[in-house]
Amino acid sequence: MTPKTPGGCVLDSSADLRSDELELASAAEALERIRPALDGRMLLATDFDGTISRLDLDMWRSAVVPAAQRALRSLAAADDTHVAFISGRTVADLAGRVRVGRATYHGDHGAEWAAAERGFRPDRLRIEHEPVDPATQSMADRLKVEVPPLVDEDWLMLEDKGSSLSFHFRRAADVDAARASVRAAVDTIDSKGVLDQPGGVRMWELRPRGATTKRQTLERLIEEHRPDLVVMLGDDRNDTAAFGAIGAARAANGLEGLAVGVLSRASDPLQLEQASDVVFAGAYVSARFLSLLARERSRR
Repeated sequence: MTPKTPGGCVLDSSADLRSDELELASAAEALERIRPALDGRMLLATDFDGTISRLDLDMWRSAVVPAAQRALRSLAAADDTHVAFISGRTVADLAGRVRVGRATYHGDHGAEWAAAERGFRPDRLRIEHEPVDPATQSMADRLKVEVPPLVDEDWLMLEDKGSSLSFHFRRAADVDAARASVRAAVDTIDSKGVLDQPGGVRMWELRPRGATTKRQTLERLIEEHRPDLVVMLGDDRNDTAAFGAIGAARAANGLEGLAVGVLSRASDPLQLEQASDVVFAGAYVSARFLSLLARERSRR
């Protein structure tokens, strides 16, 4: 029986391929799945952390894979392609790390957004936000101040996104214990559940109830741009939820699409496998795929 790579590419069991050859084979197999639709209008959406960047234990050190950045700049420059970055990070943080012009940035899963011009200028980003009621903002502000002393661990990192926030515990030796500690502290302060708690694998996220999700963001982008092909890459639970928008568009109007799961420390491997059309073994395979995609699109 021949084994499969994480990207779904079947390899001869006798082959002794190096890691870079496996990455290329996985990326090439994914490209072949969408080749018939490569001539049309394309919407390319991608997450950041763990998808086009390594999931660094220190989230503030995360950087886009250079090959992915070059490919995304090439893709974004084409008139028949729209590139959208959809992340849990803020727009300012996300855009400052990606630095791709002629693209849209959707921070906090889409609760804030901005469009970048052809020549990327971070000082020209006009960031817009969903409105938040005062009680929700007050609770978010309390949690930022009161949770860290209750947890009191060096591994805790606070990501302040205004009305949303995330407590990261990527550096914790026991992730399950860290998650339980953070949840207990949050529940002590927000006992009435003013904020929604989507949670996460290596972080605990809190958001205003009813805030835009990644799936809703992708649905709006599909409606706005009406592409012939939509491709989305992501590694976490909120990304796999967004993949559902691709399936819904396929069923409704026959839209061609590709949901690309990317394995990272934040991934639930089983969930990723079930929700994705293909699965890549990390951000460097994403970069390979995006490079191949950019090259193919430039030839047409």
